[in-house]
Amino acid sequence: MKLLIRLCLVSLFAVITFGFTGSYAAAGANFAGTWSVSGTLGDPVIGTISPVCTLKQEGAEVHGTCKGPNGFGTAQGAVDGAKILLTWKHAATTANGVDGIATLKGTLGSDGFIRGTWTDSAGPAGAWGKFTAQKVK
Repeated sequence: MKLLIRLCLVSLFAVITFGFTGSYAAAGANFAGTWSVSGTLGDPVIGTISPVCTLKQEGAEVHGTCKGPNGFGTAQGAVDGAKILLTWKHAATTANGVDGIATLKGTLGSDGFIRGTWTDSAGPAGAWGKFTAQKVK
């Protein structure tokens, strides 16, 4: 009987420990830092995205700035485990730039890359694309 109780307690301890560790790892994704983003919009491609975004993370919120070759603006978003939803309000800085709002939805992989999809208010309605982001060292 004592052996059965010990086994139950050890099993309960393992479930609690590993359960909390798994949740903590998912909740612990760190998006703070400088990210180089690269993506295409549409199929066939009608636009590209290539900003460098510098983000700060406070709990489940991120904020910062993104600067591309033709635009600059503020970024803000939310983190849920390894997932991020980021909104970049960009203003044209060159004649080729456009004003708009880019929305990026991605997941941080174990390889350190964020991969996902994005849309832009300056693009055609319903157009979406894929992106990757890598932390700049």
